[in-house]
Amino acid sequence: MSEQKALQFLDKNDLECAICLERLTEPKTLECLHSYCLHCLQNLIKTSGKIKCPKCCKMYDDLNQFDLKNLISNEMLSYQVEYVKKIESEKPTKCSSCDNQPEYYCSECQMYICGQCIQGDKKCSVLEDHSLYTLDKKGEDDLQDKCKFHRACMLEFYCKTCSKSGCKKCEHVLHCYKNKHNVIPFKIAVNEFNQNAEEIRSELERTRDTITKQCSDFESRIQICRTAIDLQAENLIKKIQEKSRALMIDLDQIEKESKEVVENVVKQIDSKLTKVNEMLPLMNIMNKPDETETLKFHEANINAFRKEALEANFDESIAKINAPSFLPSKNLDNVINLEGIGKIVNVESAYEVAEGDESITVIEEKPFEVKVVSSSTGSQISELTATLNQGNFGTIIFEVKHHGGEEYRVTGRCGVIGKWKMKITARGEEIKGSPVNIKVEAPGLVHTIHNVERLQLDKNDSVEDVILDKDGCIIVSTGSKYLLKYDKEYSFSRIEIPEEVWVFSMHQMGDGHIVYSDKLNKTVVMCDNLFNKISTFGKGTLKCPRGLTVNEETRTMYVADWSCHCVFKFNVDNGKLLGQIGSYGSNGGYMNLPYGVALTKEGNLIVADYGNNRLQMFDTNDKFMRILVCRGKEDGHVINPKYLAIDSEENILVSSNSKLQLFDKNWVFIKQIIYNATGYPSGIEIMSKQPRKVVVVSAVREYSENINKCVQIYNY
Repeated sequence: MSEQKALQFLDKNDLECAICLERLTEPKTLECLHSYCLHCLQNLIKTSGKIKCPKCCKMYDDLNQFDLKNLISNEMLSYQVEYVKKIESEKPTKCSSCDNQPEYYCSECQMYICGQCIQGDKKCSVLEDHSLYTLDKKGEDDLQDKCKFHRACMLEFYCKTCSKSGCKKCEHVLHCYKNKHNVIPFKIAVNEFNQNAEEIRSELERTRDTITKQCSDFESRIQICRTAIDLQAENLIKKIQEKSRALMIDLDQIEKESKEVVENVVKQIDSKLTKVNEMLPLMNIMNKPDETETLKFHEANINAFRKEALEANFDESIAKINAPSFLPSKNLDNVINLEGIGKIVNVESAYEVAEGDESITVIEEKPFEVKVVSSSTGSQISELTATLNQGNFGTIIFEVKHHGGEEYRVTGRCGVIGKWKMKITARGEEIKGSPVNIKVEAPGLVHTIHNVERLQLDKNDSVEDVILDKDGCIIVSTGSKYLLKYDKEYSFSRIEIPEEVWVFSMHQMGDGHIVYSDKLNKTVVMCDNLFNKISTFGKGTLKCPRGLTVNEETRTMYVADWSCHCVFKFNVDNGKLLGQIGSYGSNGGYMNLPYGVALTKEGNLIVADYGNNRLQMFDTNDKFMRILVCRGKEDGHVINPKYLAIDSEENILVSSNSKLQLFDKNWVFIKQIIYNATGYPSGIEIMSKQPRKVVVVSAVREYSENINKCVQIYNY
């Protein structure tokens, strides 16, 4: 119980070393009665040769390492430290009276209490007169910096290759160092994590702000559309009313003219009726014989009037009066039925930037294109416009061309290095995926990984060939069982093949499998993307396999054999030998130390004829076609050609002694990508189409007795 009583009056600062600011470890007491960790005092002597008490500043010039161990050990502090460790380690997850995390410990009641219960909970009122020990609140946070295997030790290292952390005592850390993994200090790893987390947070906040702005813009567009619909309806109603009024005016005019005709006819008829009525009294003379002569006279008048009255062409006048009819506009009905008064058009759904083209990198002054696709069959190219903008450099207008079907392409070039934004609009509205982020880079060397052999390779290893795996990582062969792997950020890792092989040339297949020539076992190996062996080819046939490629349509693999001076053909599915192309010689169709091979779009085979200093082509029937490039140091010629690569535009890259050259599909020389009289480019692989980028492995002789092995990336 003495420790418990001492704990009531203990200040936690009393258990901390004033030098390391951590809890005391093996506390030793100086003559001034101040206590410190033994290892802290030892470090002071190592660094300064003497000890100065941090609390009272008393000097101890005569103490040495041996004297420190003989100093008085503060047993009371040691007991208190151990007791506090026990209290802290036994701390429960919940308060003794509630579910909160405990913050205090009562040594008299042996209870763990939270702050809320101390302040006002009636259940703990008995603790009012007790002295309480404040627990360490670090808890789990403190454990996060502790090694899970050696809990007393702080985490010191983090292996990025294994994704493991450990202290100095951890064996796996030594294993990581032994295998040359990417091991960094734990604090740097934490800082990188925090930095990544901060970047993620910033990106999410930016995205949220963008979405909020887009939502606001969307609501504004909705309101604009509502207003536009109302205006369209009002305009149409107004036009219909105007047309209706015009029709009414025409109808009124017809009615007026008809009434005038009727009134005129009626007036004429009334006039004649009046005359008839005037003649009727004269008819009474028919009963008076003495008025016979008069009757004859009136009869003649009546007959004359009859002809005038009854033969008058009133029907002709009446025929001019036609009852009007209203014929509705059929075109208007069709338009209203088909289109209504208009339609809601979502510009983003009608057009969008093609997937993968939302953000591109291009080369200065080199042509590039951005694809736009449409989901509307009624799309018109005249609706699309594209402009490129970057601050003070102004705006560049680009041409939009129809590429067939519902695909359009924006083509152009930019001569200013930097970051640009291309705004693509349809009917004045930005389409989905706009603006396109365009980064313009300079041609030539982009990145170099120097001195790879000093960090990752054994003394006798070399850098030979390179491929890109299915994830876009760079894989470099070293002429041994070890491979170098670099991710898209050029972080390094090392691949070790468990079997005894020498990986020379490699080829990445479309299904994810990899084939490589094994110089040690004189075979070709097919493996998965992790370099686990699936099958082997050419045992007993191949003598010194070098470059290889696969025609995946015909399932034919071509392997150049350095010692046999020919190219062997195998069925890539069953390994059956299909024949050979060429034999030793210097004439066309013959070979001397063939090295690299490649296939054209038509399936023709190109062979780097290393010993004859030339490139040859064979057709799909293995017949010699022609010599493509001859020996020479000038542009468009080669000495000791090694590897070939063909890009999506059918341009051909050729590595040879001291240079890397670019030819078009007709084998017309375009330019030198690398020219270094002391450099030796070897394996090459196309990295991207836009921008046109190639990765090259080579040895560069910097000094007379020093060769650097490096991996370089070029824009071409």
